[in-house]
Amino acid sequence: MPDTKRNQADARGVPVSACQDESLDDYEVALRQMQSYFGDPTETLAKTLERDPEFVMGHVFNASAMLMMSERQYLPMVRDSLGAAEALADKANDREKGMIAAVRLYAEGRWDEACVAWDRVLADYPRDALAIQCAHLTDFYLGDALNLRDRVGRVIGRWDESVPGYSYILGMQAFGFEECNQYAEAEDAGRAALAIEPRDPWSVHAVTHVLEMQNRYHEGQKFMRDRVDDWSPDNGFAFHNWWHLALFHVEQEDFAGALELYDNEIWVDDSDVSLQMLDATALLWRLHLQGVDVADRWKAIAELWDRKTPLENGYYAFNDFHAIIALLGAGQVAEAREVFADLERAGRENPALTRMMARDVGVPASAAVIAFAEESYGDAVDYLLPLRSVAPRFGGSHAQRDILTQTLIEAAIRDGQAGLATNLVGERLVHKPESPILRRFASRIPA
Repeated sequence: MPDTKRNQADARGVPVSACQDESLDDYEVALRQMQSYFGDPTETLAKTLERDPEFVMGHVFNASAMLMMSERQYLPMVRDSLGAAEALADKANDREKGMIAAVRLYAEGRWDEACVAWDRVLADYPRDALAIQCAHLTDFYLGDALNLRDRVGRVIGRWDESVPGYSYILGMQAFGFEECNQYAEAEDAGRAALAIEPRDPWSVHAVTHVLEMQNRYHEGQKFMRDRVDDWSPDNGFAFHNWWHLALFHVEQEDFAGALELYDNEIWVDDSDVSLQMLDATALLWRLHLQGVDVADRWKAIAELWDRKTPLENGYYAFNDFHAIIALLGAGQVAEAREVFADLERAGRENPALTRMMARDVGVPASAAVIAFAEESYGDAVDYLLPLRSVAPRFGGSHAQRDILTQTLIEAAIRDGQAGLATNLVGERLVHKPESPILRRFASRIPA
């Protein structure tokens, strides 16, 4: 094949160093796959890099995409891709060098510094869709609500509907608005994104968050069911949206419906994706708090988490917390305590940011669920009560972190702390006055 490499730009006008025309076409396919969760972008670019091994952005993209899985197991492959990109640094342009620097920082556990590096790229290249995507997902992993909203806000003025991928940027802005409790703005942005691109699971997800936070659970069920063909078939993010639909069932005390979704849509035999496993775990724990018998489902999910230890322990506190819950649910207390010990070690030894995430939230949250499982409900209350105001520091969304408050309420009820339990339920009733699940909690508060 003749050498057709030349400096060019992607579909949004962002400069790309010398590569084959076909490589840039493949990059656009991979980027859309990453934005939409339809297809495997790293597989797309693996074939591209066999043909064009000096395609800098191909290596950068693959390293970035694997980092976004939030698992230690991908770091060797990340380092391979990063090394290939760094070896081509003399061929890379300034934008690509900035992206390489961000990947390096993230791979070293300096996630907050990686976000600053992505911001520096975006200062000069505000239409760099990969930088926006990676920074947005990292803000989510860090529980950084302000940057979930404002990082997109800093660049969205340089986007419009004529720019390819604009709908995905709107969808990210919608989720940022929602996490900052700006529900009207979030719903407007999310629905505007879906009007442009109906098959956008992240925008469906953003609107669904709004409907949950506002306790519009009947509307939420209808919204998701009506659009299911847009966000579910063959989509890598579908499990999480199915989890949200299951929460609407839990909210209405339709526990059988939630378990049906768990069995048919959320749980996947032999899954190796922590993001999917933590959703399955979180749903089972919410049902457990309501006294629902989930049969042998704990054993199955615990086996999956068990396979990830000890490699993943201490990498990301949010994952460790859910691994501990699953092991406790299966009665594997010793194994749960092994994960907890590694989490404590991460709280002493990890790079600064992930050390803080483990120490300040992961450890006390995990200590609380261990205490709960051992029926030391007063201890669980003591761990959780001061934790909620700092809980965003270990990542996730309002909806995901609500597992802490629900556990706190149930622990207070079981420990006979009627006044505290009443106050905690009352706090939620301000926002969700028609909530059936809150009435269920309230009915169990001792007189």
